[in-house]
Amino acid sequence: MKKNYYLTKSEQLVFRVIENARIISTTELKDLFPELSEEMIYKVASSLERKGYLYRLKKGLYLVQKTPSKEPLIENPYEIALSIFKGYIAFSSALRLYDLIEYEPFTIFVATPEKSGRVELNSYTVRAVSMGERAIGITFYRGVYISTKAKTFFDCFYKPQYAGGYETITKALFEVKNMDWDEFLSYFKKFASPSLCQRTGYILDLMRRELDFKVPENVLLFFKGRVKTRTRLIPTAPSKGRFISAWKVTDNLGKERILGWAYGA
Repeated sequence: MKKNYYLTKSEQLVFRVIENARIISTTELKDLFPELSEEMIYKVASSLERKGYLYRLKKGLYLVQKTPSKEPLIENPYEIALSIFKGYIAFSSALRLYDLIEYEPFTIFVATPEKSGRVELNSYTVRAVSMGERAIGITFYRGVYISTKAKTFFDCFYKPQYAGGYETITKALFEVKNMDWDEFLSYFKKFASPSLCQRTGYILDLMRRELDFKVPENVLLFFKGRVKTRTRLIPTAPSKGRFISAWKVTDNLGKERILGWAYGA
């Protein structure tokens, strides 16, 4: 049987004011109710949480729930993710918001300047990935802060494991209209190692040769100019694979897996 929770007079006062909010902090509650003591604010928040009208996201931050529930009632996981970790929506989550991948990832990635971490929220996992000084290239889109399309692809090449791997990246890149290649290159010029440039250049060149993908010549020339010593496409995987001399990259993944979506694999 569903349990009925009755609100006290103070709880009713607070909830009437905040019920149309989606996320609320104790700091905001103090500003909204200066007549209530700090102790009373914390007491009311704790009681509303216990009764399911608030769901604690982290210390001092709550999801407001119009229907009381012990589980978080999630309408916009991206907004919630950014309330927990300060940064921008990135990697596969950004690809999804830009409609460049079809599936709905249940891990929401937030790129941050410093903090890494993870929070479990019912069926979702919010994961923060520290990008240090690379945490730039942000725009406001669909109500949230997100990497620009060009920055999204830089981030994905930088950490492909958070983007769904190279097959997801190549399929999404193939779908992009009006790619800002100058912006894309600017991040590599500022932040990328030679090995990252070699891996990225190889993937773009592979798409150009296999799929007739249009890559500006100056883009490939830049990446070719960064070719140094040998590297592996997947640095953590065994070195067995085809060596691509033009890029000094050992493809230890294989073009069938990189472009499997195009080959019908």
